[in-house]
Amino acid sequence: MKKIMITIMALSLSASVLAEKIGYVNSQEAFLKYSQTKTIQENLNKERNRIENEIKQKEVALQKIQLELQSKGNKVTDKEKEGFQKQVEAFKKFARDSHVKVNKEEYTRIQEIDRVMQSAIDSVAKAEKYDYILEAGAVKFGGKDITADVIKAMEKSKK
Repeated sequence: MKKIMITIMALSLSASVLAEKIGYVNSQEAFLKYSQTKTIQENLNKERNRIENEIKQKEVALQKIQLELQSKGNKVTDKEKEGFQKQVEAFKKFARDSHVKVNKEEYTRIQEIDRVMQSAIDSVAKAEKYDYILEAGAVKFGGKDITADVIKAMEKSKK
């Protein structure tokens, strides 16, 4: 009798495992195909270009000052040298801070897209009653690709 009960329990457990609904999503594809990703990348590239142009302009101005100081030769005062060094340090700080600012902005925007994607995955999983959603690279066989559904849900969420 015990053997029969154990067998019945084992069969019922294995049947419930087989009934699990598994989906997978290619998050990289979803990220890249999401329309906001392209918009954000374009905006960040514009900002990077603007900063690079500003850095180049400041660099050219510093080079002119350096040439002026070099043309004076030994007549350059310590005050002029000190002033130029302060300008160089300010330039370096500006360039560094500008790059950090853009990188932080990029990170923030990527995190926003990731939150939208996670919300879309949750939404699709609940709507379609999936028990598990895995990353596409982790699945060798079986499951259903829900990447297109996730992208649609991401696009709907931005409206």
